[in-house]
Amino acid sequence: MTRSKYRILSILSSLLCSLLLQKPVTADEIIKYGISHWPPYGMTEQSQIYGINYDIGLELEKRLGVTLQPRVCPFKRCLLELESGALDLFSGIAKNDEREKYLSYSSPPYSAVSVVFYVRKGEADTLRNYDDLYKLRVGYVSKSHYFDPFNKDTAIQKVEVAKEQRLLPMLNSNRIDTYVGTDPNASYEVLTKGFKTKLEKAAYTPNVEVPLYFAVSRKSKHLALLSKIGQAIQDMHDDGTMARIHDKYQ
Repeated sequence: MTRSKYRILSILSSLLCSLLLQKPVTADEIIKYGISHWPPYGMTEQSQIYGINYDIGLELEKRLGVTLQPRVCPFKRCLLELESGALDLFSGIAKNDEREKYLSYSSPPYSAVSVVFYVRKGEADTLRNYDDLYKLRVGYVSKSHYFDPFNKDTAIQKVEVAKEQRLLPMLNSNRIDTYVGTDPNASYEVLTKGFKTKLEKAAYTPNVEVPLYFAVSRKSKHLALLSKIGQAIQDMHDDGTMARIHDKYQ
């Protein structure tokens, strides 16, 4: 055997060994998938989890041949576990610079929400523009990303909670003057929690639409799956699956 042929065989052998050592993601491997209670995207306060994010997760399992293990956690807790690598996958999350330090986002987004403010019934005109926020106690969910300049505005008197569901009774009982949320989930909560006759949207709307993504922890061993998740989401948009899942909850 000539020296050049031997060298080629040696290179091919090394490449083959390298490929064999790379462990692919299979259906037997568990991908820890965080889900927060955020109707209609995630409903976790009953024996069976359901919602838009859960249904998309089931579809990703089928299309990618993987197994997702749902892990219910409050939004802030989910982010901490993604940062540490205790969780692999999350959804219903907007992009910001802080999160991109420990998360990689799939592309394209799978959904979008619009930012809204709620006030007590009959008080819509107390919040007509952004400057009115400086006169009010504003409830918000910890670690949530709404819109700039609100996200970084320290002059606004903000009241932090762990779950959006806590904001409704707080507003109704005058512990805050308004709260920021996103539709369709904010309106879904007001309707299903019995506050339809007690709360209403403020006159002010920032006219901001926030794209929602699937994201993988940068510490996850399944990080290489990100591009496949993005392609599956694009396919679901193209074949109508994504629209059908969203329509179930409208």
